[in-house]
Amino acid sequence: MDLVERYIHAVQRYLPEDKRTDIGRELSSHLLDQLEGQQDELGRKLTDDEVAATLQQWGHPRQVAATYVPPTPLVSSELMPVYKQTLIYVFGLIFLLQCLGSSIHFLQTDYFKTLQFLMQLLFGFFDTAATAFMVVTLLFYAYSAGGADNSWLLSKQWRVQDLPPVSRPWQQMSAGDLLTDLATSAFLLLVLWHPLWMSAETMASTRVALNPEILQWVPWLSTLLVVSVLTNLWWVLRPYWTKLTLSINVVLNLLFSLSFLLLWFSPTLLVGTENPLPRLLTIADLDRVLRNIFLLAGLFCIYEVGRDLYRLRQLAGKAAD
Repeated sequence: MDLVERYIHAVQRYLPEDKRTDIGRELSSHLLDQLEGQQDELGRKLTDDEVAATLQQWGHPRQVAATYVPPTPLVSSELMPVYKQTLIYVFGLIFLLQCLGSSIHFLQTDYFKTLQFLMQLLFGFFDTAATAFMVVTLLFYAYSAGGADNSWLLSKQWRVQDLPPVSRPWQQMSAGDLLTDLATSAFLLLVLWHPLWMSAETMASTRVALNPEILQWVPWLSTLLVVSVLTNLWWVLRPYWTKLTLSINVVLNLLFSLSFLLLWFSPTLLVGTENPLPRLLTIADLDRVLRNIFLLAGLFCIYEVGRDLYRLRQLAGKAAD
């Protein structure tokens, strides 16, 4: 049974040192019992080729070792939902900041090339996202390997009666949609209040500014965006649509659509500064692009209002039944 001993030693090579003897003894017992049963059926001693065929069916020694001592995952199964959610929000924040940084950089250059802008945006995002992925994964691995108590993931007062009143597939909010709304509102807030966080040098080198008449809208839009951020943070904790959350979303989208369409109707959104714009780019071009963005955003908000009103009717009809 030289092949059996070689196979067992090969399996033990992939096992922790303190478990090799016990698991090797158990594996040896299973293999010998199987081989003896085959010998009894055939009425003769097995050849080396027959023993090798049986061992081959057991699989590679690494696979057999993994059945006895499964490898420790980088992130435990209990933490995996939190790990995925964390990565989604971290990547969303990185993309938001990268968009902002790339936009500021190209507004300070003497030329504007769309392809170069997109390449810088994508490469900058993936470079930072790779580092963030490594850091987040290592932190969760360290937490998992430390054997920490994960009971905080589940409410100790959990009751069936407290489960969310979700009866339709669309009532579960998508993490992607929540992230998009949250990132968009935060991005617009950063843009509106850029004088608070931009350096004096950066401010002096900007090439465009909002029309003074549009600046009067800043307090109103800021209030609306702050409310949107707060409601999205609330929905992150309770990610499902109810009559209350749908009603809030209808009001917010109505206000956003009204604001965006009024901005679209405004005669001038942007004005130039003392610094010239990059070649092949004019204030009129930027103004037209921004105006079209506001139009599309306003129409999309109107669509969401109609969608949510329809969903409210569905929930009201179900309650009546």
